[in-house]
Amino acid sequence: MDDYRVKLYAQYGVHTSISGQSPDKYSYEQWAHAARWYVRGWLPEDKSIPILDLGCGAGYFLWLVQDLGYTSLVGVDLSPGQVGLAQQACPTARIILGDAQEMLAQFPSHYGLITGFDLIEHLCKNELLSLLELVYRALCPGGRVIFQTPNAESPWGMNVRYGDLTHQLAVSPRGLHSLLSFSGLIDYEARECGPYPHGFVSAMRYLLWHVLHAGLGFWNLVETGGKGSGVYTRVFVATALKP
Repeated sequence: MDDYRVKLYAQYGVHTSISGQSPDKYSYEQWAHAARWYVRGWLPEDKSIPILDLGCGAGYFLWLVQDLGYTSLVGVDLSPGQVGLAQQACPTARIILGDAQEMLAQFPSHYGLITGFDLIEHLCKNELLSLLELVYRALCPGGRVIFQTPNAESPWGMNVRYGDLTHQLAVSPRGLHSLLSFSGLIDYEARECGPYPHGFVSAMRYLLWHVLHAGLGFWNLVETGGKGSGVYTRVFVATALKP
């Protein structure tokens, strides 16, 4: 790994917000509220199934599944500061300071769910292909992977792509589909991470987003003859299964 990435990862979690404050319970609750909408129908029914969160950061996803009653939780991250925050937020999870690829290689055909929120954009192409190969091996048959990443197809996606010096790439929903298919994963689905209805203001944003969404689809149609993936938010989530 490049020296500059090692140096920057060592500082992740030192300043976790604009105010410099560590995330509080409200921050985890707000993140989880949105994430439940984005990943609806993707979480396993069996609450005891092993779950691994790659690049777990401060433990936002682990906090969500812990709150939902899942009991076999593991997170791994390269940042000591982020690992410390995750340990505080998710006392029932095992949080490991280390490399995601090393963690995946230790447990073949073990995990029912592997997640990577804001992870794959930090990897160069060789690292990403290697990671996906290990993800496939570490999933049990029927196991699921979920990724969240900047959207190269969004008009605003590059704002996220270049918002962090450690970001190496951005993919479109179709590009990620190709990568996951190449790795042997099937039943791909991508979703937008946009406004969702949970009150009056959010419902208005949700409706207005659909108006803008139609305009972006029309733009694509005029320029290319097709609407593209139909996923236009600056960040998107995607899932696929191991046969």
